[in-house]
Amino acid sequence: MLVTGAQNALGNGKCGVIDPNLTYLLFVFGLWTSVFGLYIPGTGIVELLAGAAIVGALITLAANPATNWLFVVLLGIGVLSYMLLPLYRREWARFALLGLVLQAVSGLFLFTDAPVSPILIGVTVAISFGLYQFVLMPFHRKQTSEPTVGEDELLEGAHGYVVKPLDPIGTVNVNSELWTAYSNESLPSGTYVRVVSKEGLRLFVERAKPKHTPRLTESAEEPPPDLPLQALRHEDESLR
Repeated sequence: MLVTGAQNALGNGKCGVIDPNLTYLLFVFGLWTSVFGLYIPGTGIVELLAGAAIVGALITLAANPATNWLFVVLLGIGVLSYMLLPLYRREWARFALLGLVLQAVSGLFLFTDAPVSPILIGVTVAISFGLYQFVLMPFHRKQTSEPTVGEDELLEGAHGYVVKPLDPIGTVNVNSELWTAYSNESLPSGTYVRVVSKEGLRLFVERAKPKHTPRLTESAEEPPPDLPLQALRHEDESLR
């Protein structure tokens, strides 16, 4: 009903909220913001802003009958692949430029009646290139090549806890720092974890096993808890 009401209210196509240029810009902005949320995990404000922008763009896209949904999907793939491929595999960086091409082509065919301004598409492609080359990649190289204060100690084996649920990717707090992390199992917030390895800006963690605390005995003659029962019997017989 919300989408139908929006279509009725904006049916003349002259209202700015469904203007092809504004819709395209809102969608790309949401994708950019979501990428920053992955590179720089934080309190969730960036992720919330990205979600709101993307949802708003999808509502305006749904309210426009001229939306070409195939190119909506391709636009999302183009923006995300360009900015995220090198994060996961550095050798894939050479293929990331194809994401820029896909972003430009998808923008031109995003709507069947009124195409997005080629000038706006060129500007957003240039901004994507600049964000990646001069902001995200330098930050990525600094994090992976230059240890920061407090990271001189080996992260592997360090303990922390889950801040955002890992399903399988989320955020953990290790050594009082927030890290993007993933695990082979779903881990809810508050779960105690151990770092298995560090891969770029991400940590691979596992559920931490509770540390063994020796049981205090009331008498020195009480056997330790790990002593086999059979050995105790033999000891008792020898005393007799």
